[in-house]
Amino acid sequence: MKTPLPLALAALLALIGCAVDDAPSICNFPATEEVPGIDPLLVPVGAPAAMRVDIATRTLQCESGKTAQAPDTATAEVFDPENRVTPSQVSLQAAGTVATLSFTPTVVGRHHVILAFTPVGGIRQLGVYAASRWAGASSPVTLPLPRCGQLERTTHGLWLCDGVALRGPSDRPLRLGTGSTAPDVAVSGNVVWVVGDGRVRRYVDTGSELELTGSLLLSTMPGVKAIQSRLASENELVVLDTESLHRFVFTDKAVLEAPAPTAWAPGRSRIPFGLDSTVGLLVRAAEDRVLVVSLSGSTDSTACAFKLGADGAFLSEGVLCAPVRGRPVGLEAGSLWTQVGANVPTGNSGRMLHRWGISEGHLDEQNALILDASIAVADASFRGGFTIPALYSVPRNDTPLTRPRVLPGRSALGLELMPTDMPLAEGARSTSPRFHWGGDSRPTVGFTTVYEQAAP
Repeated sequence: MKTPLPLALAALLALIGCAVDDAPSICNFPATEEVPGIDPLLVPVGAPAAMRVDIATRTLQCESGKTAQAPDTATAEVFDPENRVTPSQVSLQAAGTVATLSFTPTVVGRHHVILAFTPVGGIRQLGVYAASRWAGASSPVTLPLPRCGQLERTTHGLWLCDGVALRGPSDRPLRLGTGSTAPDVAVSGNVVWVVGDGRVRRYVDTGSELELTGSLLLSTMPGVKAIQSRLASENELVVLDTESLHRFVFTDKAVLEAPAPTAWAPGRSRIPFGLDSTVGLLVRAAEDRVLVVSLSGSTDSTACAFKLGADGAFLSEGVLCAPVRGRPVGLEAGSLWTQVGANVPTGNSGRMLHRWGISEGHLDEQNALILDASIAVADASFRGGFTIPALYSVPRNDTPLTRPRVLPGRSALGLELMPTDMPLAEGARSTSPRFHWGGDSRPTVGFTTVYEQAAP
């Protein structure tokens, strides 16, 4: 939440863009528009930070496009996420057209900055994001497999990468599918579910081998189409494809069974989102209840509830789907991430990152982060499994990616820096609740570099 301005400062805001009668006309920029940053406004917490901001464009003549007059003095106030003043300094360079702000953030989160310039330039505001340092593994694991699109690991340490099982980097890989398309894999503890080659299989990782415990042919029932999302437990696999909601159960008799699937969006359009054009996501609301989240338009989503029926299938509850603000940008067990506002920063026009949790079987907003024009959420792929939003600073330059973190006792989200020794190209990395990875996708010489995330 932005800090209210003192009355004196608010009065100055009304003068922004005004000029005396005999002076060139100054372009009247909106008072709420942010100062454009020359340097990224994303900094590590606990380290001295200095960033330049452009103020020349705030003092342009409307007629000539040239700077009419540059400010000769500047002051700054920096408020941390707890609304406490943080010591800071500001100086002017480049004949008063650039201001350099310096301070040392001590609290993770968005810092609200107020810059005041005289005799021209008025008062400007911006957000600076202080991120905690990477808290996960200090060194990565490199798998001798082309960059994984889907990555999981069992409790006993078996890696599952695009349908290939690998105990360790020096071990021989085991392919779990025979087709040209990799099967879909989901992991719960030491249980591995595989959907592909016209069947559903259930394995258990014993620590030394992958033991097949159940298999079900799909030829006798409606097949699984392109999988969008899945939820796995040791004895249940729930799969959402482009049309239907499937449920597979490993019974007490050690047999795999599947009731008839349920159409999850009959008569409704399916609007794609994300890098891989996903049309729906699954969120577990209770043991016998799941939510299907999909876009209801270009900007917002809906969550439709399905409850376990007597025949063992998830059936629509027959009530109106609940509205959810924003479009999906992340998914984890029991949580959904959405973004409100344009993905490409065009100014601070209500852009927000929201985290939704489950409360009494429904999605409930629990945390949020203001997204200033200096920060953006990278497009993500969803079909491979749970994914955490990755945020980057604008301009991108060589700044690291960050991920949002829930901070104890605070509704505002914090940020954590991600490892920096992987390519920064957007889409070259993936972030799940357990791992952060990238690599080389070439078939013969490719590899996957994996960092393990810190526990929440």
